[in-house]
Amino acid sequence: MAQQRRVVITGMATINPLGDDLDVYYNNLIAGKSGVKRWTTLDTSNVDCKIGGDLGDYDCAAALEALRATLDPDLHKRLRKLFRTMTLPNKTATLCAIKAWRDAGLFDTSVRPADDRISVMVGGHNFNSRYVLEQNLQFLKEPAFIDPLYGIEALDPNIPGTICEVLGARGPAYNLGAACASGNIALRDGFRDIVTGECEVSVVAGGFWDMNEPDLNAMGTLSALVIDPYFQDHPEEASRPFDHKRCGFVPSHGAAALVIEDYERAKKRGAPIWAEVLAVAANSNANHLPAPVSEAMGSLMKRVIELAGIAPSEVEYVNCHATGTPLGDIKELDAIKYALGEQAFKIKLNAPKSMLGHTCWSAPLVEMIGGILQMKHGRLHATTNIEQLAPEVDLDVCAAGPQATTARTMLKNSFGFGGLNCCSLIRLVD
Repeated sequence: MAQQRRVVITGMATINPLGDDLDVYYNNLIAGKSGVKRWTTLDTSNVDCKIGGDLGDYDCAAALEALRATLDPDLHKRLRKLFRTMTLPNKTATLCAIKAWRDAGLFDTSVRPADDRISVMVGGHNFNSRYVLEQNLQFLKEPAFIDPLYGIEALDPNIPGTICEVLGARGPAYNLGAACASGNIALRDGFRDIVTGECEVSVVAGGFWDMNEPDLNAMGTLSALVIDPYFQDHPEEASRPFDHKRCGFVPSHGAAALVIEDYERAKKRGAPIWAEVLAVAANSNANHLPAPVSEAMGSLMKRVIELAGIAPSEVEYVNCHATGTPLGDIKELDAIKYALGEQAFKIKLNAPKSMLGHTCWSAPLVEMIGGILQMKHGRLHATTNIEQLAPEVDLDVCAAGPQATTARTMLKNSFGFGGLNCCSLIRLVD
């Protein structure tokens, strides 16, 4: 049954290996540009996976300065002060939240919702891995010289807390962690805040997972990452969903934010509307191991379609989770066929991780924004690095290059470690 209150996306922003501007991001997707390179901000001398979408040196101060002309001077001054002590994940999530808020036109105080009707949902966990490791090593060396704000800055809830402070939001605010499904899980709660009427607006955000060297080593030990020596020297070729040589995913930095709000409210204030969130649903594999289960994923896709009140034949495009692992990509295709039936063979799918790498906790939001931009422009990006399709791939994954599209309804998949799954349905609004 369709929801009574409609929920629309009125603001979007992202920082990822393909750009920190929506137009630049879209153009790089269509151009097939890779954001994967060798790590320079992490010491990978003892790590087999030496490649990733490295934004560890992203200049947050410059990005904030670029916003000066569009922000209230007092807010900009306060942000500059906050940025002195904030961690990289907090800075990137906050920057995206500010840019999405601006994109939604909500800095105009005449259209601002009541403070207690604004929620902030941050998707992700363990954001500050590198910072925590650095502080622990410093403590072992000389305890007196650890960051005096370590007890605050290291905590994940500091991110929604900061976004609330900056935007003056006094509604529900917290983190939601579901590994690589976190961004969609956060959207699920923000969506529910509006559908229930508890809030009028929700900011759904995710910052960089500032991973450290042990994180890379641990995932490499699990054979989850690309460790093939050839790809360490050819990083732009390493992320290859659906290809017969796929051998793992490539970790990347990425942040994103959406502003979602009640459709009637958005329409009344003349807000720009990017798309409508039809439904968001989640389930689990009942198995904590990182082994995808096509039955669970397919059942979830069916469920989100049912919640949206549409037929499977109305799903016109799938923005895949597809990480480039040997098992995961095929299990996802099996699930899509189970959920959509014959419709699966009539539509196009693509895998943004082929260019972005895997932006981890923020991946659902980063990739959803890319999917919305593609539908808006009427052109889908290629799934790059496909030299030869895996023999099990029998759906159109845009292997031949960018494709024209009239799609208006997108299924966005995300499947996280721990067997935690979340899918959303997004539709352009006439």
